Amino acid sequence: MDALSQWPDYKEGIASDNAERILLTPDKFCVQALQTTAIPIQTNIELKAAIQEAIKLDRLAGQLLKEILLSGPRSITKGLQEWNYKNGLILHKGLVYVPKNDNLKQRVVQQFHYYIMGHPGEWKTLELITREYWWPGITEFVKEYIKGCATCQTTKICPPVKVPLKPNEVPNGVWETITMGFIVGLPVSQGYNSILTVVDCHSKAIILSPCKATITAEQTSQLLMDNVWKCTGFPLTIISDCGPQFAAQVTQEL
Repeated sequence: MDALSQWPDYKEGIASDNAERILLTPDKFCVQALQTTAIPIQTNIELKAAIQEAIKLDRLAGQLLKEILLSGPRSITKGLQEWNYKNGLILHKGLVYVPKNDNLKQRVVQQFHYYIMGHPGEWKTLELITREYWWPGITEFVKEYIKGCATCQTTKICPPVKVPLKPNEVPNGVWETITMGFIVGLPVSQGYNSILTVVDCHSKAIILSPCKATITAEQTSQLLMDNVWKCTGFPLTIISDCGPQFAAQVTQEL
């Protein structure tokens, strides 16, 4: 509303009881089109010239296909409607066909993967190439090329190795296996701002003991003795995420 109110006609339309809708003129808008990646003209000319030369040298997939497209019988050319011959290039669905020449295919991939975009991923490289070029097996060729790209292999981020989770065994009796942890950052109540939680893995019973966030290993062991183990007995297994150093100190104090 603030941006539109600067136009007098719009203000008058608002002030009128019988206001009509105003069609904004094109000069009030800014249109920005998306641009695709452009290949340098000189690079494009050199690459297509190399493809034209490869077509001349390839008798089977080059010259023979050219002759069929230009002067072949109707019964054969009818099945090649997706193919065309233009300016010394064979086109497949409007894309430049690259003949069977691995060095030439590598030049095409290198043009998009290295010189223009700066090592994009497999699918981005393939998408850029297939805007203008095509050959049978292009997906697998691009995949293998990027696998062999030293720059990509040395700079790519490897996903972290995920260690499979191992569930805890369910104990046979109550208070044989317990979990221990702290809930911290609580509002202060009667001088305490944390809670020591002890849970029985068999019955899921829980014992809560108020404490402070500055509690030490010695104080933790005393809290366990006073509030937990004098009622439940000493457990066989203790599971805790308090860190191995802290757990070792608690055990030593006990």
